[in-house]
Amino acid sequence: MQEDECKALLQNLLENSGITWQQDWHWIRFRFQSGGMVWETACRCEKGGVTAFGRYPFAAAARQAALEACSSINSCLRQGSLFLVDGAPVLRTYASLNDPYGAADALASMLEYNAAAIVQFWGKMQAACHGR
Repeated sequence: MQEDECKALLQNLLENSGITWQQDWHWIRFRFQSGGMVWETACRCEKGGVTAFGRYPFAAAARQAALEACSSINSCLRQGSLFLVDGAPVLRTYASLNDPYGAADALASMLEYNAAAIVQFWGKMQAACHGR
């Protein structure tokens, strides 16, 4: 799929899910929430796929502990990777959208996985970022 087709697919998925999003140059940004947890996800559409970056809303005051938590969590992830960007933990996942028939399901599954992993490791990442 071409970049504009990937972008349209993502926008349609978000609109059909009732998620408010905004276009910011090459990024499509939106917020997810689960319980009391709220975080931003930014997606970059390109030919053949979409990359999602779920950003925790706290900074890594204890950088070494946060990096160790990232490493530990990465060993548990079945897709994507967790790392620090400008001092905040970010989970990156990717959906290959080369098959137009399975593209919608692949994109939805990737976003669901990204959100589920953010929620699953929220406590561990927050504690590590605060040096606990």
